[in-house]
Amino acid sequence: MIIHSDWHMHSEASYDASLTLDDIAAGAARFGFRKMGVTDHVNFNDRKFMANLEKSAESVNAYKKKFPDIVSGVELTPIAKAEFDYIAGTGTRDGYIPAGSMKNDGIELGSTKENLIRLGVQYAIGAAHWRLDVTNDDPSAFDLRDSINEWYRLQMWLANDERVTILGHPWWNSKGLWYEDFSVIPHSMHMDIAAALKENGKYVECNSHFFRSNKATEKFKHQYAEFLRELFEMGVPVTFGSDSHFEYVGYHLKVEDYLLAAGFKDGDISELDERVLW
Repeated sequence: MIIHSDWHMHSEASYDASLTLDDIAAGAARFGFRKMGVTDHVNFNDRKFMANLEKSAESVNAYKKKFPDIVSGVELTPIAKAEFDYIAGTGTRDGYIPAGSMKNDGIELGSTKENLIRLGVQYAIGAAHWRLDVTNDDPSAFDLRDSINEWYRLQMWLANDERVTILGHPWWNSKGLWYEDFSVIPHSMHMDIAAALKENGKYVECNSHFFRSNKATEKFKHQYAEFLRELFEMGVPVTFGSDSHFEYVGYHLKVEDYLLAAGFKDGDISELDERVLW
């Protein structure tokens, strides 16, 4: 066993999950995990997501009396600065219409670091989930080359933002655009991201999604494990995230097979150092 903690999962406080804190504690006991980090979503800065965040942090921090090794985190998604500003002024996404070209829009996250700390959140995963340079109805939204360039832009931005502790599921894509052969992504992009993570003292996540996705080929899964190994050898610490939403099962057991084949051994997969927790 080379994975001993899980830093990415979603509880029933998240809009898309039903996992209870008791389920999480039971999973830790069953698999011998030392730390469990709950990272419910903050996709936008609207009232709904802020209420979910408050509920999540309050519940997790209260649960420490029963299970001291649970940690309150958050998963932040990059959004367009124009949309962030609209929500900040109205409290809701309702009525927001992107204006013209989005290619030069700035990027923002749904909460300030000061607000997260005030709520008792101790770390943040920053993870790209969709393109910001086009609208959802743009036919180019799932173009391979443009999508690669946009994911690179978003991940470089996250790697340099002070709120991000862990770069979450790097190169995750809902359509699995590059899940047949990971080499379609230029190696130089990986190196740029790795350099930014190392310079800023951040972690990179090994997310179980890539190794259990039906969209991913065996070739891709081994390439992805080798990508993580290369970042590790460059000095970027690697954490594990099951990204569990509805049940807590042993996703890490399958992941370990690929990590071992890529050269990982016990002691290589990190837990968050107490010094990086807020």
